[in-house]
Amino acid sequence: MKRSMTVTMSPEIDDMLTMMACARGISKGELMRRAFYLMKAGYDEAQKCDGSSLGFVKRMPDNTLKATGVVKGL
Repeated sequence: MKRSMTVTMSPEIDDMLTMMACARGISKGELMRRAFYLMKAGYDEAQKCDGSSLGFVKRMPDNTLKATGVVKGL
């Protein structure tokens, strides 16, 4: 069963969500659902207490991955 919620945000955040959703061809609601799933993935990694974290990687020309950043505060 799905639940709904009301979120109050600044015009700047709303404009950013509109732009990002439009660029991906999805609704703002879908964009926010994806953001929540991403937050959950980061939270789940942090709960492992084994040094795991959510981060950013760059694919190198030789097809290896290079860590470029870590998301903190989830």
